[in-house]
Amino acid sequence: MLKTNDSYLACYALVSELQVFYNAETQPRITFENRMVENHRTSFEKLKVAVRDKAEERLNIRKEFVDWSLNDIRDFRVDLEEVCKSSISEKWFYTHLKNSSDKLPRIDVLNLLSEYCGYANWDDFNYVPQIVKTSNRAYWMMLVGGLILALSAFLLWPRSKGKVLLFEDAYTKEEIPVSAFSFLKVDGELVSGTVIQSVLQPGDTIVVDGPYYKVKQVTVGSEDTTIVTVFPDDYALMLNYFSRSVTEDWDQRRSQLMEAIHPSAKIFQSHPQYSGIEMLNREEFIDRLTLPVNSLKNLEIQDVVYKDEKIYRLRFLQNEEDDE
Repeated sequence: MLKTNDSYLACYALVSELQVFYNAETQPRITFENRMVENHRTSFEKLKVAVRDKAEERLNIRKEFVDWSLNDIRDFRVDLEEVCKSSISEKWFYTHLKNSSDKLPRIDVLNLLSEYCGYANWDDFNYVPQIVKTSNRAYWMMLVGGLILALSAFLLWPRSKGKVLLFEDAYTKEEIPVSAFSFLKVDGELVSGTVIQSVLQPGDTIVVDGPYYKVKQVTVGSEDTTIVTVFPDDYALMLNYFSRSVTEDWDQRRSQLMEAIHPSAKIFQSHPQYSGIEMLNREEFIDRLTLPVNSLKNLEIQDVVYKDEKIYRLRFLQNEEDDE
């Protein structure tokens, strides 16, 4: 097999030679086919609207595709399976419905969605123009050129693609944005949430951590999309709630905090405006969180470490304004 650069140059040279033999009779067909592609793109946008309307009718999902949750997508895939005896992948939904793609879907998927909307197939949904006759020579030239371009794309297309991770709350089943977590690969490399999807490969093992969720180790499989179920950190959520609410029973709240925090805990309050940090012990932190004077409000938890199932290390900052 030719090397990638040699293959590219050979294909490019052959395509250039074929272009010399094109004559005026091919131009009407090319123009017509370009117009056909645009017509099909427009028709697909109409089909997306029809699919959304049908999902609203059958599943009572009254949202645009971009706002659909993980549960909405699952319900739609199940409903599509029941109606058409076939379905689509989550990756396909994210590529073509939740996001925009310049590439038209395969005809079998267009047939499937058309059937879901009550049509026999894509042709029934979409207007099919008459085929314009061209000479045999033009036909074969275009066929050979198309095969060469397809071969070039195959040789030059990158073989390695990152895997997609989707996160859901174990209790609410709602989708959690990737920005809520930090990622540490087993080899020690810290990966930010903005690039995690592009660097993951099958077999990679990463540690998923977030200030309001329990740590979980995930091994990436061969599937394009891996759904990761994470459990919320109850004590972190409790601190978040306590700092944003008032109570008539402050003694009970103090008792709950004493139970949740380790006696030897070290608690750090970040002060970004002063580029500094303050260390508190358990009693000082509880006093500030429960006393009306000098109380802590609107905490943003940054990190939690546990010992004996109690908070042993805590890092947080205080939002100056109410963030609700």
